[in-house]
Amino acid sequence: MSDPQVVVRNWRDSSPKAGHDSAIIWTMLRRASKTSEEPWACMEHISGFVLHTVQGGMSSNLHQHDEQEQFYFVVSGRGEAEIGGERYPMRDGAIAYLPPAVPHRFTAAADEDRVEYLVVSCPVEREGSAARVVNWRDVVPTAGGHGDAVIWHLLEAVDETEPDTEQPCLLGFRYVTQQALVLGKASDRHQHDDKEQIYFVAEGHGALVAGEDMRAIRQGDAVYLPRGVPHQILNQAYDGWLTYLIVS
Repeated sequence: MSDPQVVVRNWRDSSPKAGHDSAIIWTMLRRASKTSEEPWACMEHISGFVLHTVQGGMSSNLHQHDEQEQFYFVVSGRGEAEIGGERYPMRDGAIAYLPPAVPHRFTAAADEDRVEYLVVSCPVEREGSAARVVNWRDVVPTAGGHGDAVIWHLLEAVDETEPDTEQPCLLGFRYVTQQALVLGKASDRHQHDDKEQIYFVAEGHGALVAGEDMRAIRQGDAVYLPRGVPHQILNQAYDGWLTYLIVS
């Protein structure tokens, strides 16, 4: 298997399949495999990055993963997450952390045509966490950490020594944040030598500089950044908030 490369893949470029009883699933990125030569089979640590669509009033099946944690991130629409028997209302911009070995499912609100949400997975070898559900609108933003980007800290590791959230919860993931750039602004150029990252464009369009290459990015793109790649996001032309989720 060759060294991992930067990959940009929109969910619209994936072939959909049905699963979890009522969901339509678009796989954007998955874990690298010696048996696959697909460029989007690229991740080293994170095991799955997919988009689910559920029709209004429909539910995915109730299930659990014993050695894997996940989170839902609602891209559009409203519904509720059931986690360990508790029900949590969710709308666009909400994230729900699903601990390993805890039954969970998602139900779309009956008055929605459809609801779109990310399902992101990571293997774990430990226990000791709890469900967390939060919308970025309920989080106090920060600035100055990455150039001109405004940052909302959503999820972070359970053993974080200086927490940025009210409830650190992640066992395998490092963190999940949302960032946004107004027109004419850019994040700083930086790199991470110890972790891979995925950027998901939730709103708008802009440009990604990765290494010496620049490429356009738009809503629905998942960007895989392997370790050690300098990168930067720019909002050159979108007259709004270029908004993206960062998963590590």
